[in-house]
Amino acid sequence: MAEIKEFVRGGLLIVESPTKAKTIRQLIKNRLTVLSSSGHIKDLPKSRLGVNIELDFEPNYIRIRNKAKIIKELKEAAKKAKIIYLGSDPDREGEAIAYHIFEEIGNGKNIKRVLFYEITKQGVEQALDNPTEIDFKKVDSHKARRVLDRLVGYLVSPMLWQVLKRGLSAGRVQTVALRLICEREREIRDFVPEEYWTIKAKFLTETNQEFWAELVKIGDKKCNIPNEETAKKIEKDLSCPTMKYHISQVTNTEQHRSPLPPFITSTLQQEASRRLGFSAQKTMVIAQQLFEGIELADETTGLITYPRTDSVRIAEEFIDKTRDFIKGEFGESYLPKTARIFKDRKRTQGAHEAIRPTSITRTPEKIKKYLKPDQFRLYDLIYRRFLAAQMADAVYSVTSVEISGSDYKFSASAIKQKFDGFEKVYGERVMEKVLPILKKGEEVFLKEVNPEQHFTQPPPRYTEGTLVKKLESNGISRPSTYATIVSTLFERGYVRRIEGRLHPTELGFLVTDILIPRFSDVFEVNFTKEMEEELDLIEAGEKDWRAVVRKFYEPFRDDLEKAEKELPQIKNNMQEVLTEVCPKCGKPLLARWGRYGKFIACSDYPNCKFIKKEAPKLLAEKCPECNKPLVERTSKYGKFIACSDYPNCRYIKKEQPKELEQVCPVCGKPLLERFGRYGKFIACSDYPNCKYTVKRRSSKSQDKGDKA
Repeated sequence: MAEIKEFVRGGLLIVESPTKAKTIRQLIKNRLTVLSSSGHIKDLPKSRLGVNIELDFEPNYIRIRNKAKIIKELKEAAKKAKIIYLGSDPDREGEAIAYHIFEEIGNGKNIKRVLFYEITKQGVEQALDNPTEIDFKKVDSHKARRVLDRLVGYLVSPMLWQVLKRGLSAGRVQTVALRLICEREREIRDFVPEEYWTIKAKFLTETNQEFWAELVKIGDKKCNIPNEETAKKIEKDLSCPTMKYHISQVTNTEQHRSPLPPFITSTLQQEASRRLGFSAQKTMVIAQQLFEGIELADETTGLITYPRTDSVRIAEEFIDKTRDFIKGEFGESYLPKTARIFKDRKRTQGAHEAIRPTSITRTPEKIKKYLKPDQFRLYDLIYRRFLAAQMADAVYSVTSVEISGSDYKFSASAIKQKFDGFEKVYGERVMEKVLPILKKGEEVFLKEVNPEQHFTQPPPRYTEGTLVKKLESNGISRPSTYATIVSTLFERGYVRRIEGRLHPTELGFLVTDILIPRFSDVFEVNFTKEMEEELDLIEAGEKDWRAVVRKFYEPFRDDLEKAEKELPQIKNNMQEVLTEVCPKCGKPLLARWGRYGKFIACSDYPNCKFIKKEAPKLLAEKCPECNKPLVERTSKYGKFIACSDYPNCRYIKKEQPKELEQVCPVCGKPLLERFGRYGKFIACSDYPNCKYTVKRRSSKSQDKGDKA
């Protein structure tokens, strides 16, 4: 690779991440100034809609309040620079960041866009040697998404505030994902199991070798045993002393198993969820760390290519290096005759590659000591999946046997691995099954019949991985937003995770029950898919962003007006009359929703203002000050743990800060969830060096979910 061209010297490179900036500085040996914007510098205002509908949906982007110092530093550096490179991430979000920086520091400067698909010496130099211009079609696509999401989030969410409580949100994609989870839960609840039976039999060969087989056919029809009565009748027939059995068919085949393509964003999230137990958000935070740079013994470098991608394409040069590595490390038998080329879907974003290691010789074990445990686990997964994708098939020998007796036909099979191929490094080997050597026409003897009762099962609840798969297969959302959608559902209290599965809460059901009947088109799977396709067409320059928003808004406005008229009735329907009566006035009590959630109060409000206090939940843990039991209480700021002997003992348990999967937008360090006098809040783990904080789902929050 040639050295960076001379004109770069004296230049300024602006990226969006402090970690990325640090890595690039070291890779190019300070041959140009590298600064970070620490994410977006401009956004739509949080306190108002920020979209001028009368001016054809013009968005009103403003400078983010805590970015004034960063913008000043960027402007001062830009004044001294001969040339400015904007190197934010190579996707719609990154293009919007680049465009907003351009707006702030432009002024006739020589400004170029550079796209880093890997943060390595070669990747950085290649990008700087081939600068391009800001892609305004991509900026328009981002603008359209932002405006659409803002319209839905900021115009629909207040309905939930009036009917349920403040701090809730609706989202153009978020609510569709919630709908899928709730619909699956209803399927499970409505499911009626159906009984069925299977019959297995143990046979004995003439050489006294045993094997099991399953009854698969009766006559020419597939075996269908609906109940115990039918099973017992068949068992009696099979066990008849005059019944003779023989091997009616033996088939030997060779089965090839091919490796899966290297990861794209969705498949990485699915597999990290299944194999490592990672949430989608955690997977993407760690993947971004591996992309932006890790300090190794002799260099700081990115370990993987850009992790937000929907392409399975791999650069030819890297395939050649990988094939050479496989041949040298495992031998020629592990190399397919020709390189594996995986095909993309019709539309993928930009010139992205699949997620792969930046160096095939940088094996996970070689760099394990430089990685945190979870970083190692994810890198190991990415590395092995990519390496396996260029290796030879695994080969199995399969023997299928049919056993016949009168009208009854049984089936048995054996499978054995002949060659491990790609499964040497990645994959789940097929469980080997063994049969004795059997010949067609050979007589076998029934030794045992085993009827077994079963019931049909409801569809499984989604995991984070299978939900991402469902969103992807339905064309909903794009690689950069999968993780955000799922994490938002947890943050709003719409979904909870139980044993790895997603369960909608009562609140989640209520939100869908309110929104789906009134906005059936907006929060519908096919409509959301079509809108994603429209955004892709804007990026391709085939559609105007304002026309797409206009087409969406007109029917949406009509739905919104109708829904607002129904609000009093909706609110009334949310109240549940209880059998319990008010201890003050004797009127029935009601279960209501208020600004702090669900509560029980008198139905004669405002004449009677009785509100039932939630009984403290007794815990097994003892108070460290007086040894009385601790209880979980609820205040208007949330739940807390305190001594049951209050007010005699005023002990309150201090919650330990909980590390979150998100990183600080100012400095890039992990965020913590802390507990203060006014409830939970989020703060940077690098306090007091970084004083970034944000309230945790405050009742007065203006976050209406407009990003999902």
